[in-house]
Amino acid sequence: MKIFTDHRWTIGAGVILALVLATVGIISQGESYKGFDADTLIRFGHILSGITWIGLLYYFNFVQVPSLGGVTPETKADIFKEGSIVRRALWWFRWGAMFTLIFGILLFMNLGAGAGWDIRIGAIFGIIMWINVWMIIWPNQKRVIGITEATADEKAAAGKKALMASRLNTLLSIPMLLFMVASAHFPFFN
Repeated sequence: MKIFTDHRWTIGAGVILALVLATVGIISQGESYKGFDADTLIRFGHILSGITWIGLLYYFNFVQVPSLGGVTPETKADIFKEGSIVRRALWWFRWGAMFTLIFGILLFMNLGAGAGWDIRIGAIFGIIMWINVWMIIWPNQKRVIGITEATADEKAAAGKKALMASRLNTLLSIPMLLFMVASAHFPFFN
């Protein structure tokens, strides 16, 4: 079954299943249901993209980076090549960040003046994290994995820069997630 052998089919099937179940739920409530609209889809896109982004951030920081510490340069060259797990993870990581920001901006525009300080604090941290991904981590990772030509010393320096920005993002992700969740469930600020 392609649904279980090709990740694109798996994602598509998951989206279809979610929409079918949501439709059944909406229909079962009849005309009294008023909760599913464009804002709901934007919020869902923001959450799904954010899970992808932060999940990969944690994968890189808790699994991949510690595992690559003792790997030889030859092995690194092999795992950084085109089509590798590292390159695929970096692709999903940076585009997860991009779509999280896009959906987040759309949500914030819908909230307007109704956005409380909890969501604003979370958004500020999220924007800083996005800047780190696209302006520091990705340009430096391109040197590390060989997309951009670099000497061994330049690769080492780029790796350190990318790691520091990634660790900053890991640090900021904890209060960012707290304030994003708090905004709807247990606000700290009014």
